[in-house]
Amino acid sequence: MVTESFRFGMVTLVGRPNVGKSSIMNRLIGQKISITSRKPQTTRHRILGICSTDEYQIVFVDTPGIHETTGVAMNKVLNRTARSCLNEVDLILMVVDARRWTSGDTRVLADAGIAGASVWLIMNKIDLLDKPNLVLPRIDQVRQRYDFEEIVPLSAKTGDNLDRLITLVGEVIPEGPPGFPLTQITDSSVDFIAAEFIREQIFRLVGDEVPYETAVDIRSCSERKDGLVSIEAHIWCENKRQRSILIGENGDRLKTIGSKARDQIQRYLGKKVYLEQWIKVKKGWADDRRLLAKLGYNR
Repeated sequence: MVTESFRFGMVTLVGRPNVGKSSIMNRLIGQKISITSRKPQTTRHRILGICSTDEYQIVFVDTPGIHETTGVAMNKVLNRTARSCLNEVDLILMVVDARRWTSGDTRVLADAGIAGASVWLIMNKIDLLDKPNLVLPRIDQVRQRYDFEEIVPLSAKTGDNLDRLITLVGEVIPEGPPGFPLTQITDSSVDFIAAEFIREQIFRLVGDEVPYETAVDIRSCSERKDGLVSIEAHIWCENKRQRSILIGENGDRLKTIGSKARDQIQRYLGKKVYLEQWIKVKKGWADDRRLLAKLGYNR
């Protein structure tokens, strides 16, 4: 039951690629809905993660990493998606790697600083600093770059200081009724989540450039009378060489991708899943704006 002074706010997580935005959001809402990998630019869409208590509801917006744009249409879409999420929010959490400040961070700050909302700096990966006593000097250094309203050092990996972050955010968001049912954790469809979990395994299990030149399209997703969820997924790639890499020797890599993705989907749904995957080749798919829209890259 919500309180009379209930608070509701939209909070965007922005940053350059691979600083841990998705890991932070997953930790904050207590369930994995945003995929992660060690490769940069894993996140390609705007993803909402909803954290609710009896006192507040915070809608975290995970975004693609803002990066230097190449001529490929998809990269332009990713940057446009990230920058659009800076508008009409109550708070911007700019995430950086606590170990270093880069030109990419400066580029993100330039966008965040003119968006109109308060900007907080989230210094992630403090567990990777050579010495714990380096945290305060790092904070002093970044204070010279911008007048951040709050600077919160934390570790998405260990969970250190995440409770403090969510408490602080819950105190500053405006009063208002919840925007979603209190039990809802995301606005993403099952189709979208399933496609993302498949794409995550491609990023984790396939090397070189292949993950960046693939996309996943859920062709069908339905629950049978016996409770089994049946999913058919098409994996798009650029050429036959990539198709062979994705399939692997005797189909072993594709089977592993499917097995690990199915486990994630089952954990998310709490139901048994039958997953069927097909590899499709289309040269230049990442520059085909019509196909990009069909694959959800206008979210």
